Amino acid sequence: MLPCAHTYCQGCLEKMVRSDRKVQCPECREVFDVRGGVSKLKTNFHINSLMDIIMSKENEKVVCSWCATAGRRETPAVARCKTCIKCLCPPCKLTHGTANPRHVLEDLPGHIAGPCEVETRMQKMIYCQSHPGTLVDHLCNTCKSVICSSCSSHAHAKHSKVSLAKAGATARPTVMNLMERLKTDTQSLVQQEDNIIQAMEGMKATERSLMSMIECTLAEVINNLIKQGDTIKDTLSSYVREQEELYKVARDDIQIKIKKAKDTREFSQGVLGSGKMREIVCLRSVVEDQIDGLQAPRVPDNKKTRPSLTVNESLKSMLSHSNLFSLTFGEDSATKILAAPAKSKPRKSPAKSPLSYTPHPQPRQRAWNLHCFNTLLGGDLCVPNLTGVSVSSDGIIVVADQDNSLLKCFTDYGHFTATISLPDDDDPCSVAIFDDTIACSSGNRLYMLDMDGTMQRKLLLRGSESVYHLAAYRDEYVAVNEGSMCSLSLYNINGKMVDRVKPCGYEGERFLFLAINSDERFIVADYGKKCILIFDRDGCVLANCDQVTMNGVGQAINPCSICTDKDNNILVTERNRILLLWPSGDFREELLTTADGLLKPRVITVDNCNNLVVTQGNGFITVYQLDLS
Repeated sequence: MLPCAHTYCQGCLEKMVRSDRKVQCPECREVFDVRGGVSKLKTNFHINSLMDIIMSKENEKVVCSWCATAGRRETPAVARCKTCIKCLCPPCKLTHGTANPRHVLEDLPGHIAGPCEVETRMQKMIYCQSHPGTLVDHLCNTCKSVICSSCSSHAHAKHSKVSLAKAGATARPTVMNLMERLKTDTQSLVQQEDNIIQAMEGMKATERSLMSMIECTLAEVINNLIKQGDTIKDTLSSYVREQEELYKVARDDIQIKIKKAKDTREFSQGVLGSGKMREIVCLRSVVEDQIDGLQAPRVPDNKKTRPSLTVNESLKSMLSHSNLFSLTFGEDSATKILAAPAKSKPRKSPAKSPLSYTPHPQPRQRAWNLHCFNTLLGGDLCVPNLTGVSVSSDGIIVVADQDNSLLKCFTDYGHFTATISLPDDDDPCSVAIFDDTIACSSGNRLYMLDMDGTMQRKLLLRGSESVYHLAAYRDEYVAVNEGSMCSLSLYNINGKMVDRVKPCGYEGERFLFLAINSDERFIVADYGKKCILIFDRDGCVLANCDQVTMNGVGQAINPCSICTDKDNNILVTERNRILLLWPSGDFREELLTTADGLLKPRVITVDNCNNLVVTQGNGFITVYQLDLS
């Protein structure tokens, strides 16, 4: 360090020694006698300590270009001059930035501004931007910038100016307040680090507990579940490791920011203690920038990410084709389950075995699982694709399996009774039952069948939609959703169109699923506008719902299948949940989610006992008992 207090690396100073054994400071131009050698000058231990900290990083690969040229040891670089295309260590960065104020320096990835960087910025700011090498001595209130005497007399002659002594006295209280805020923010980051440590310990404790639960359960089952148990343990361990890594990254980030805040505060304290008004004026914006950079990292929500394990005792007798475990990660994540192969043998092209599905034994307070069953039959060529469901007055569940070109009939407890094929092997889409008649759409055709599959009539529907979804109103008629025409056609048991309903003044895009409540109000999902529309038979629009509010936050919805219960409550499926709405269309609550065992719910309906029938994306049907009072 030169007697003028400007610091340079030893190699650079040795190159600057003249023949008369004198050296001129590149910054202040003052000449010093170094007859005893550059090594006899005082050492800037502050800069050296920073170098030691940076060099201790194991992953440092970029070295200082200047130090390497001077033949010194490889010093890790923390910045890069975009003008010279040179990498710089902390001392060289300070020197280079001071000597070349117009050069553009940028921090290398993985480094953040510390005391050296703060000092570099300070050194730049105390010199006039318009006159490099000239110290600033005024504060221009008009431009909110520090200027030199020349700028004060010329470019800023007509502006409002004050001396730096007066400006420094004004800025001191503000800087002190910022330092207090820096202290508070540092304490907050320390507290967050403690929270992360506790969360990591809690995650590990949960892992140990769940591992023990898995082991105890596996001891009670047969040998063919050992592989399933090992797999789900690996899934749990991998997830915990991933979460632990996220916590570690967040903790490391906080530690760096704590170090940065402490170093900046230490440097700022020194500036305030020195009483140098130029530095104090410039320190304010520097500290403010440091505080802005102390934003806390995003830390995974421990409650939403902590895994939980559910063991389904009711399916222990069906282990050959059912899951023993279901593992969920947090409150909003999808359920990860372990699949067991189905024992069906296709006749033509092989069908992928459907995922075994484990319903949650007690999903929610308002819905309890009664039972679930697989709709895959021995002769199926494909995994069931259930696109429609309806329940008859005597409890027969009729589902449309589009990929296998069948209507399949089951009792309410899942016992298979019959299959029905449409004429010409048409693929069924939607199904609705009224007056002991099965109405089924296929393309732009509407079939009406007896319960034994005997065809009554075949109708051609309006338009050229790819799908037409149906809903029955009591035993009076079946309503056909006409898609992009945004209208409904009503057909009676004789196949006669008795009415056509279109909501008045509503410019929709594409109607998809629909339901009709006991008051003959139509509830339709507009797939294009992603909303739920309620209107009466006269076409008068009663409600339009396009979002729900949960925990005070509005969320857009993407409604799919719709049905109503005996009290006209509205149930709506989305990708991984079922929503409950009041009859008026106002959001009530989230009824079922993946945490309750849902796996891509498809179409839904409510039977005469007010039980909810849900078709799943894996070909299973689950029946829930509802209590929506």
